Amino acid sequence: MAKTAASMLQDASSAHVRAPAAAQSPALASWPAVVMVAAVLGAALYAFSPRPLLSFPVTAIGPDQLLIDGLARSGSRLAAVGEQGEILIADNAKGPWRMAKVEPQRGSTLTQVLFVDDQLALAVGHDSWILRSTDAGASWHEVNFNPELSEPLLGIAGPYDGKLFAFGGFGQMLVSTDRGQTWQPQKIDTAAPSEAPKPAAANADPFASDPFGAGATADSGGDRHFNGMVQLSDGALLLVGEKGLMMKSVDHGEHWTMMPPIYNGSFFGAMQLPSNAVMVYGMRGHAFVSHDAGKSWQASSLPIQGSLFGGTVTTDGTIYLVGDSNTVLVSKDAGASFSLAARADHVAVGARGGLAAVLPLTGNALLTAGESGVGVQNLAAGETAPRTGATP
Repeated sequence: MAKTAASMLQDASSAHVRAPAAAQSPALASWPAVVMVAAVLGAALYAFSPRPLLSFPVTAIGPDQLLIDGLARSGSRLAAVGEQGEILIADNAKGPWRMAKVEPQRGSTLTQVLFVDDQLALAVGHDSWILRSTDAGASWHEVNFNPELSEPLLGIAGPYDGKLFAFGGFGQMLVSTDRGQTWQPQKIDTAAPSEAPKPAAANADPFASDPFGAGATADSGGDRHFNGMVQLSDGALLLVGEKGLMMKSVDHGEHWTMMPPIYNGSFFGAMQLPSNAVMVYGMRGHAFVSHDAGKSWQASSLPIQGSLFGGTVTTDGTIYLVGDSNTVLVSKDAGASFSLAARADHVAVGARGGLAAVLPLTGNALLTAGESGVGVQNLAAGETAPRTGATP
């Protein structure tokens, strides 16, 4: 049927209304996707474009955030060594302390540090690790490392007659004759025959035996730990350690002879005192003094039974010993007796409360180190000075 003019006009009008939608461009229909792609591209270009780095504050490791085992001083330069192979240095006991450069950084715990002179320093630790510094402790490089042996070096001493000695666990001994550049192992028989018995102080302490020694005594043999070494007034060397070990060398460390036992517990250190005397100290609050190059020993009178791990003596002859529970003992009578200068009798659960090393400062101040890091103690004030941060 033929359409009327009116219907034909109505169809034309409807087609005119629908025409824009039917004729719409495909590109215009997809504009949201185009915008999204452009946004992603712009973000990528911004992310990888060169621009100045943001400035962040330097990360600081405070001296109270590390376990510190050893302290040493040369002039105003101080060095502290401890866990994770970290070495802190400072030119003032109150800081700032900064991290020394250690290459390579093994992460093994360091136990002791020694200044040979103003510039030369040595540090020892676990895995027979020995580090050497020739710039007063600012940077260190490795001269010995033996992780397969996995035995710790616990001390370093000398130079005695041109020799340096590094010693430690299970009778380990290393010797250097070239100022610590190279080290040679030395075998020492800790079951060697002892000297003829000499008078020694009686020890009636029921806790005198080393609880880690399984009942062993000083002459029972075995590879015992070496913990300390000192030179006696007659030039002989004295080596002390686990289970009451005391050995002496009269030929510059070539050969060692067992000395008669004076105590069954372990000795953790030895140091020279004024007037050619020498002191050894260790477990259960025990310390002994000899005024005749180790021929006889007198027991010191101490007010505590905690273990003692470090000691020092001032120029006026005052002796300090430090150990468990942040204990600080002081003697003003050449080591005959000690009084309690400081102690944390109640250490909170999880708190770190042992001291391993001590250095004298001016007046009655001490620099102490241990499980809670490094700090200055003013004994006159009876308080610990605020600790300062270390910067890399």
